[in-house]
Amino acid sequence: MHRTKLGVNAPGSPELPQWWSEGIDAAWSRTREAAIDDWNVRGDRSPIDASIVEDALAFGHGARSAYPHCSTWDSVSTQLHADWVHLGNTGPAAWDCVSRIIHHEWLRAGGPGGDAPPEP
Repeated sequence: MHRTKLGVNAPGSPELPQWWSEGIDAAWSRTREAAIDDWNVRGDRSPIDASIVEDALAFGHGARSAYPHCSTWDSVSTQLHADWVHLGNTGPAAWDCVSRIIHHEWLRAGGPGGDAPPEP
């Protein structure tokens, strides 16, 4: 089943970005636990709700596939910021609160062993 929201698809979870696809969803499903584990080991210890962290990780992972022509964070972050805000993320899920999480997973997904192939 193709999900319609990030994270666990629970009520209140943000909608998916327009670039989310079944391929991105499958890649995220395969790497979800590894991404969360990696964030828990390497990420900071800010008190952010786990569901927001997961949504930000999923978004960063999917963005790596959705924007393969952007090879640096500087080249993609403005677009991702707009995409994140367009999804209605505010308060504790605002861009300023989660951009480092998104950035972390965007880098991890494109690195060795990353599971974020470019979208066809």
